[in-house]
Amino acid sequence: MRWDGLFGDLDAQWHAAEQQDFELRINELARVEAAQVSLADALRGALGGKVGAVLRNGVVHHGQVQRVEGQWMLLLEGGRSVVVPLAKVLRVSGLGPARASQQGRVRHSLAAALRILARNRAVVVLELDSIQPATVRGVLDQVGADFVVVQQLADGVARARDNQLGRVVVPVEAMVSIMSSADNEF
Repeated sequence: MRWDGLFGDLDAQWHAAEQQDFELRINELARVEAAQVSLADALRGALGGKVGAVLRNGVVHHGQVQRVEGQWMLLLEGGRSVVVPLAKVLRVSGLGPARASQQGRVRHSLAAALRILARNRAVVVLELDSIQPATVRGVLDQVGADFVVVQQLADGVARARDNQLGRVVVPVEAMVSIMSSADNEF
């Protein structure tokens, strides 16, 4: 009888140690998996929800998350669409615990989104990365590898030849957000 109790106790200790080791491995795997989640994955988990994004220039955009790609997100803010490069985001509020990886194989870069706006001849407002909020309003004439050419328009007026103020080149790196009317297709 004494031997049965001793072996039973050793078996219980061994099973407890095995369970503890198993739980440690599971916890480590969960930490490794969580470390691979990107900001884009966290934003995709909020698709359709409202978030607030504080950008490098201090501007805050509050809107509904419409689309998230690896480099940018699209917010619906009132009656306008706002394309926000993820590299220009300081913090995001309103995200829940849901995470979602990108579905499908097609990845749309920020340049692809800008080309859509240029193709549609959409009037855009570019918020620039500067100490004081600076903007450029106009139509994207050309999207290069790392810059855009904007045909500037006077503020508050429609696109017409007599409202054009000239062309300006803006590095993509300087853009903090790109705003256009909400009816533009991305």
